Amino acid sequence: MLAKSFKRRILLLYISVVILFLLIFYQLFRLTVRNQEMLTDFAERQHNLVIEIPPERGVIYDHRMQVLATNLRSPSIYAVPRLISKSNIKKLAAILSRILGLDQKYLSDRLLRDKSFVWLKRRTAVKEAEEIMSLENPVLGVAYESKRFYPHSEMLSNILGFCDIDNKGVDGLEMLYERELSGRTGYRYTKRDALGREIVSMEQKLIPAVDGADLILTIDKHIQFYTEQALNEAFLQWKAKAAIAVVMNPKTGEILAMASRPTFDPNFRGKSDTASRRNRPVTDIFEPGSVFKIVTVTGALQEKAIQLTDTFNCEQGFWRARPNRTIHDVHPYGILDVPMVLIKSSNIGTVKIAMKLGDKKLYEYVKKFGFGDKTGIDFPGEVVGIFRPLDRWSKFSITSIPYGQEVAATALQMVRAVSVIANGGYLVKPYLLKEIKDSKGVVLSHREPELRGPIVSPAVAETVKGILERVVSEGTGKGAYMTDIRAGGKTGTSQKLEPNGTYSHSHFIGSFIGFAPVEDPQLAMFVGIDDPHPLYYGGTVAAPVFKSVIERSLWYLGYVPPAVKEGEAAAGTGEIRANPTFSSIS
Repeated sequence: MLAKSFKRRILLLYISVVILFLLIFYQLFRLTVRNQEMLTDFAERQHNLVIEIPPERGVIYDHRMQVLATNLRSPSIYAVPRLISKSNIKKLAAILSRILGLDQKYLSDRLLRDKSFVWLKRRTAVKEAEEIMSLENPVLGVAYESKRFYPHSEMLSNILGFCDIDNKGVDGLEMLYERELSGRTGYRYTKRDALGREIVSMEQKLIPAVDGADLILTIDKHIQFYTEQALNEAFLQWKAKAAIAVVMNPKTGEILAMASRPTFDPNFRGKSDTASRRNRPVTDIFEPGSVFKIVTVTGALQEKAIQLTDTFNCEQGFWRARPNRTIHDVHPYGILDVPMVLIKSSNIGTVKIAMKLGDKKLYEYVKKFGFGDKTGIDFPGEVVGIFRPLDRWSKFSITSIPYGQEVAATALQMVRAVSVIANGGYLVKPYLLKEIKDSKGVVLSHREPELRGPIVSPAVAETVKGILERVVSEGTGKGAYMTDIRAGGKTGTSQKLEPNGTYSHSHFIGSFIGFAPVEDPQLAMFVGIDDPHPLYYGGTVAAPVFKSVIERSLWYLGYVPPAVKEGEAAAGTGEIRANPTFSSIS
């Protein structure tokens, strides 16, 4: 009986062993045959390591190859959590919190992750990185990343924009030309050990990174400096809400300077708000006011609706143009000829000129000068402005639009409009990017000026140019007058709208628009001061900014007034005065 029972047990044991071996063989078959591909892939993923090689972001230059935006090597702190004993995490987090100025719980959470690599603080200060290195802790390390740097701080910041923590453009030209600037990421294919660390000697393949292309702008750093300096002084002096300035080559559309106040430092953008980062010459609109009279008078002269010698009764500053519609002048004037209507900036005289031109023709010339359409500048966020179609004009429109009411425009549209007079009748397309070069200096693209027209004849443009010179020498624009440089321009003082939709009697925008030198205009400029106090007339708050910028810029560009040339020639020196140097600009 016992022998029988023993035999059964031996048999069961044999059967169990056979079954066990069958299971083992089945598992071996499953691992080596059925799931071989899946397991091989899994092993490859565990041991293969693909390391990204970031490209160097392209540099942004002004048109004289002065650096406006570049890159610095900045330390970033990382940790290898898999090498950290859990019992040491709290102590290590406390030490890191003191050095890096980060929350201890945040650091503890990152150190507890089951990963072979985590960032603790990116693009930190060199001092903090040195302290981390001094700990000589094998679970901590410092890696150097590229960080965008703007050497001129606030200067040009509203145009350049800025990059995020990953060096990707998120505003301004940095965002618009992200694809060109960013380059192409490279890759290194290698192996890693069980702890996820790279085995350098087992590198398999290398695909080099392609660095980003460089941008060469139309901006001139020196003219930008003069513009920002003068605009900032006016912004502070007149306690303004905002201020805008644009300097452009009137013959080509190249933007030489563009400034906004308030502004920000892109190196510390976290301290700024959205309003200070706005590029106001492109995004903000306002009623042009009296500077718009240039369009009205030019259109009337081109259509021969008026002659220069025609006179208009300016009604001593008070005229009922329509029932329930009264037009005022700042000062009472009687009979004025066409040039004096502009020189004295008479609203009444301008409306009477517009009535001779007629609604339809006035509309056509406003459109010809580019209002109601985008300029097409290469910058994100440009607005179209406000200019209603002719069929939506009211019976009062002809009494408002001629001197810049019922119209809203950007500073860029205004400087483009005055350039029509400065360049002999052509509408130019403003642009900021002159050229793109790759990292080896090969030109990838080059921008050429785009002109439309002529929209008025050279003779009419020359006539209006002469009137605008008189505005500066004897009219409302005397604040822009320069002894050695002939300039033409027009002042503007527009009322802002109150919340209830009525025109304010205490909030204004003072502006000036002009060009110089009159004999061969090289620069056109718009200046706008938003809500200045206590004075607000454009001739007082904006014209002096134009004078300061244009005078310094023309000397810098090598301009020598004809009178100076003649004087030196008469003296027999044959020498031309050298450009002044400005040591404050680097």
